[in-house]
Amino acid sequence: MISEVVDLREAEWLDLLREICPFSWGYLSCESKYHTVRLANALRWYWASMPAIIESDDKIVGRIKSGGIAGFAFSSGIFYSGDKAEELKREYPQWSDHLDELVIHWKKWTPGSRMSYPEDERFMSGQNVYWAGWGGHGILGFDQLLAQGTDGIRKTIRDYNESETDPEKHAFRKALLIVCDGIDAFAENYAKHAAEMAEDETDEHRQSQLKDISQRCSHTPKNGARSFPEALQTFWFIHLLDGTDSPGRFDQYMYPYYQRDLDSGKINMDEAQKWMDHLWKRFNDTRSWNVCISGIRLDGTDGTNDLTFMAMEATRRIQKVAPNLSLRLHKNSPPEVWEKALEVIETGVGMPALYNDETLIPAMMRYGITQEDARDYAMNGCSQVDIQGKSHMGLEDGEMNLAKCLELALHDGFDPNIEKQIGPHTGDPRGFDSFDQLWEAYQAQVEYFSKRLTDATNIFQKAHGETSPNLIRSLLIKDCIEKGVDFKRGGPRYNHGQILTQGIANTADSLAVIKKLVFEKKRIDMEELLDAIDNNFPDESFRQMLIKESPKFGNDEDYVDEFAAKIIDHFYNHLNTYRTWRGGIFGGGSIVFTRAVSFGSKVGATPDGRKAYTPLADSVGPTQGRDVKGPTAVFSSVAKVPQVLAQSAYVLNVKFTPDIVRENRDKIISMFQTYFRQGGQQIQVNVVDKETLLKAKEKPEQYTNLIVRVGGFSDYFVRLSPALQNDVISRTEQGL
Repeated sequence: MISEVVDLREAEWLDLLREICPFSWGYLSCESKYHTVRLANALRWYWASMPAIIESDDKIVGRIKSGGIAGFAFSSGIFYSGDKAEELKREYPQWSDHLDELVIHWKKWTPGSRMSYPEDERFMSGQNVYWAGWGGHGILGFDQLLAQGTDGIRKTIRDYNESETDPEKHAFRKALLIVCDGIDAFAENYAKHAAEMAEDETDEHRQSQLKDISQRCSHTPKNGARSFPEALQTFWFIHLLDGTDSPGRFDQYMYPYYQRDLDSGKINMDEAQKWMDHLWKRFNDTRSWNVCISGIRLDGTDGTNDLTFMAMEATRRIQKVAPNLSLRLHKNSPPEVWEKALEVIETGVGMPALYNDETLIPAMMRYGITQEDARDYAMNGCSQVDIQGKSHMGLEDGEMNLAKCLELALHDGFDPNIEKQIGPHTGDPRGFDSFDQLWEAYQAQVEYFSKRLTDATNIFQKAHGETSPNLIRSLLIKDCIEKGVDFKRGGPRYNHGQILTQGIANTADSLAVIKKLVFEKKRIDMEELLDAIDNNFPDESFRQMLIKESPKFGNDEDYVDEFAAKIIDHFYNHLNTYRTWRGGIFGGGSIVFTRAVSFGSKVGATPDGRKAYTPLADSVGPTQGRDVKGPTAVFSSVAKVPQVLAQSAYVLNVKFTPDIVRENRDKIISMFQTYFRQGGQQIQVNVVDKETLLKAKEKPEQYTNLIVRVGGFSDYFVRLSPALQNDVISRTEQGL
């Protein structure tokens, strides 16, 4: 209650608190004993008090104004800002003590306040053997809100609460009702403000637009959507309030509203495209995440429709880094959708990324996901895989550095980077009689750190569940309402975890070197190899021998490709033995993001010839520059890995020059289709030449709009760190 923090007699302070931090006011003024109800009231006050901001070119309205000492975000949960408190203390020095007490209050409700890691676990995470814990992305069930509106969802909540005997579940659903009120209040502010603006507007066209905006915001999201513009506006309000995360299968749930308007003559395709272009600009303004299009529908038929092509066209026209566009494909995808995808990719925007239903749907079903639900998968965040409106799949619960695990196996669990024993003793490789002993040592290090990683992840999941219920996601993700359980506590239908992987190619190449050159050919001995890597290859000719005299992943060489398959088979199947705190199973995937650089900075020289502290290999692809036999060999190598084991996308980056793509579209499509038939999960393409990248690095002011695909996402090249720029430059330019 508010008396926990302030003296109720201080009306002046209460009025100020309502103004400067409505989130805090809403929480502290609520008389409920339940944290979920009080948090819902905080969100309602925050949303209801937010000023409606409508810019001159807005057709789809809605903007979030941040501020105040405390708030909620899907990634961090409840948070507070000490800097904001200090700023307010300077402005209102008479209330310094009260502001300090607010910070103390909110600090105890952050997830970080409930996390207690063993010292060694915290230490190892900091050394980039692994990292663990993040709030995670999510995809809402937008179709439910579009069809029913908040009023329809209220009825569902009340129906379940009528027979509820558990007071906590009853209170949880009451909190969801309050969230519905907050959503409606946010929209009502825009309806009122648009009407007021229309009264003062002298331009007849803009006046008509403002009246339409007011009418749309008056009707929706409270009553659901009746038209394509209303569906877009409903979506946008919820997308904002959820934190501008991933829209999911946008062309599937939006299509009925578009088709209805098209059939009735209320809209034509050109007008619909203008709406899509406008939305894409709004997506970029908010740095929204992943829009997923096309793919198999729930009934097994192809889901390609007009909006599939309009989404790609909007990406082609707008040429921005957001939203991340993902295209689902399968054996019955129409040729036109492949052709349009290559047309957009050719622009160099790095999108759409291409995903293979034939591998990903079975991958989902391995985790007990029904075929119908698996068919409704969508990409989330950068490239992680989720089930639309039915899951909390972790989506980056943690990440394992496999190259570091090999380094530890080569040093009996001792980390030469920091000169400490951090892994288990698995034997001194100098005394190993066979390669199998080294493989067993490597596996032991991976399994040891997998346990540490999943334990740390579950500590993080529990802390989020205890402090930061995500009520808007609970409202719109099955089966939270039915169970009366929050999104963060196991409420969704599926509650699996996703652990990502780095250093696959470096580890495979290194194991191949050791087996071939140390144990088979006896070209070198283990002592000689370890001395070389511990001293970062003082003899360059020795390093070149390691590179040239052993096959490298990415060249269609079974000898080394089989190591990559063994590495993934071992790690991903081992992850499946661990359970998430939320009640699911841990699975694996590989998306580099920016961590090929950061993880590599903690790993010394490796037997594949990689120099110390340099970037690791890019996601699931070859080590930079080691693939010398062209793209077909790269695809063949990567396809030998059992990608159906990967539950969170198995990302393959390829790079072509603009001329190659422009002159060989049909060949490239055929090559991509062959890779998918071989079991490949995903492809993302950079279309840029090395010369352009080098010029952009030298004169960034001349290349401010140059976009590159980094690792699961696109970004402006000049914004990347120098290390990341070098990583992108070093990727092999493929020819045909």
